[in-house]
Amino acid sequence: MSSGHDDSHDDSSAHEHKAFKFTITGSKVTAVFEMDDGVLKPKSIDDDGSETYTVDGTQVVRTEIKPFGTEITRYADADGDGLYLRVSEQWVSATGAPDDRHHFRFEGDLSFSPSDGDDHIAVRGGEDCSGGRGADDFVIREAAHLRIRDFNSSEHDSLKFDTGLGLTSVDHLKSFVTDAHYEGSDLIVNFGPDVSITLIGVPPGQISWDDVSVLS
Repeated sequence: MSSGHDDSHDDSSAHEHKAFKFTITGSKVTAVFEMDDGVLKPKSIDDDGSETYTVDGTQVVRTEIKPFGTEITRYADADGDGLYLRVSEQWVSATGAPDDRHHFRFEGDLSFSPSDGDDHIAVRGGEDCSGGRGADDFVIREAAHLRIRDFNSSEHDSLKFDTGLGLTSVDHLKSFVTDAHYEGSDLIVNFGPDVSITLIGVPPGQISWDDVSVLS
């Protein structure tokens, strides 16, 4: 499984939200940096027009045009320290795009921080994602070592796989599981050596395949 995100690679800053810095001249983003091992490192901006960064009020918006649609990510500097965190992302299918497996099904906003309501939470490699109160859908789109906090089946939380890679059912997903075990209070499900999902602090019996659905 892989979503092809440019900013989704794992790094040693894992378990914290990834931070970014933007050089903004006027209303134009001229340079992008990502925090990696406590150091801001430059990220390339595609020069073919498929990836753009714009300023929308106090937020920075990254738009990437892909063969079957557009991915829109919003960043905000909530505490004014100059570092931006991802706020949300959205996938918009291209008009008239064929019903191909290489795009996502869910087209609503995915949030990177929980609220007291029912949220659709983006699950991304390199950081812990957390739910809040309410029935939260944790939407998984990439193949990485993923970590989920505050999964609560009694609040009707769920895991939704929307990988765009042709998964057809929960049984199909199960066929890729190579191991599932506990380390302390954390449930770890491995899909080979390079992909895993860690459910932090989920007691045995508090999650089942009934809490999982496959969208794509």
